[in-house]
Amino acid sequence: MKALLLKGPRQLELTEMPPAEMGPRQVRVRIRQVGVCGSDYSSIAGKLPFTRFPIVPGHEAAGEVIEAGAETRWSPGARVLLHPILCRRDEAEFARGEVHHSDSTEVLGVVSRNGAYAEEVVVEDYMLRPMTAAMDFEAAAMVEPVAVAVRAVREGAVGPGSRALVLGAGNIGLLAVQVARVFGAARVAVTDVLPERLELAAALGVDKPIDVRAGFPAARLEKQFDAVIDGVATEGTVRDALTACARGGRIVVYGVPAGDITFPLKGAFSKDVRLITSRLYDADFEPAIRLVDEGKLRLKELITHRLRLEEAPPFFARALDGEIKPLKVMISP
Repeated sequence: MKALLLKGPRQLELTEMPPAEMGPRQVRVRIRQVGVCGSDYSSIAGKLPFTRFPIVPGHEAAGEVIEAGAETRWSPGARVLLHPILCRRDEAEFARGEVHHSDSTEVLGVVSRNGAYAEEVVVEDYMLRPMTAAMDFEAAAMVEPVAVAVRAVREGAVGPGSRALVLGAGNIGLLAVQVARVFGAARVAVTDVLPERLELAAALGVDKPIDVRAGFPAARLEKQFDAVIDGVATEGTVRDALTACARGGRIVVYGVPAGDITFPLKGAFSKDVRLITSRLYDADFEPAIRLVDEGKLRLKELITHRLRLEEAPPFFARALDGEIKPLKVMISP
């Protein structure tokens, strides 16, 4: 089978690989669409500390069952999407559905298990969810990032009448602003340094797209939001979030920080603000699946590039060199 093998930092190559062996509780899936996550760029650049080489990346995927182990409930031909978190079945966290809190948690295509930048992938039976009739393969492959956005917005306690600010209008940031609106937020704002992303945010219904190329407008935004959702995760953005957060509000950091961050605890204490991290999501994909199935989110407008496997290596090189600024990329093997 053809696959994109990441042999080391910036060494992504189209390779012919033998099909992976399959156990009785595993399923072989023909990949139809796989989305490119922001963490994939970090892995390919050699900047994601969890990445182990060589590895086939890719975890935002949808496809069709080719073959199912004898101890699974799946049948060939089933249209499925991936819940890409691996976790040992004998752990208490697995039984509780808290797969993201297990000591053995890893994401497909990052550490030990080859991912979905390939014609096919072998996964555990519990990692699959059925696609709904309303979904095409692109929409199904978007469920995973939607789940990230749903959890971040929920952790921010966004609900009817809330005022929500999202820092960073990347793929998940633009999903988060839409989820916040679906959850009832009365006012939604987003920051970014790219004008085209702010224009898209406005088209998606954001009340206030905020250009921060000249810096964060702290004086204008001080204490204006009940929830600030940070997808950038730098010391500067966390401080900006604290400034913008109203008394009793919540700061939710879902971005992956590059290193340790000093947090102004005294200022947070004075405003009784909660700082919350939101890493991944649990085993319950249903809220994300439901939002996609019901057409509550505008997903197609986020997809800026569609590639074949063989087009991906030079594309990633250009993206990492800053020649292009893709928002959401879909790869179809």
